[in-house]
Amino acid sequence: MDKHAQMEVEVKVPVRDPKAMRERIVAEGAAPVKERHFESNTLYDYADRSLSAAGCLLRIRELPEGALLTFKGKVVPHEKFKTRPESETLCLDIQAVKSILHSLGLRGFFKYQKYREEFSFLGALVCMDELPFGFFLEVEGDEESILAVTEKLGLDPDTFSKRSYAAIYSEICREKGVPFGDILFKTDNGR
Repeated sequence: MDKHAQMEVEVKVPVRDPKAMRERIVAEGAAPVKERHFESNTLYDYADRSLSAAGCLLRIRELPEGALLTFKGKVVPHEKFKTRPESETLCLDIQAVKSILHSLGLRGFFKYQKYREEFSFLGALVCMDELPFGFFLEVEGDEESILAVTEKLGLDPDTFSKRSYAAIYSEICREKGVPFGDILFKTDNGR
């Protein structure tokens, strides 16, 4: 593993009542880290999709403060949590980052959007995510902090998911018999 990469350990949990969950997170003493904000994410790969084939991910997350460029390595097998090496850096000029990736032969192939609110709680980062297809809690930290958070919030381990939002959405599309595509909020004009 690259000496600059860290091991990301996380789990996603579907949330049926986001208002009640947020109230519980706050009531339990979680500290706000970042207010609710919009994130637009684009995954990049070569034309032959060699990064995806290797189980890796290269993403630009557009934030109000710039572009968060993230590389995630191949998932490491783990019984309960999604675990993989991750390196990321904040770049101030989004267009410059996109231009660099294009110059290297990388192209955006998948987009997804979400609203996210972040909290620090029991040594973990707790993110309340709203996607066009539902609400999820993403808990990231070490194994002990993730288990402490999920236990304190009364989350059922049987609902934990190690899958990406794209994989979760793909399953929803299959179940509904609709084509899989980018995960985008509808705009005012109905798109």
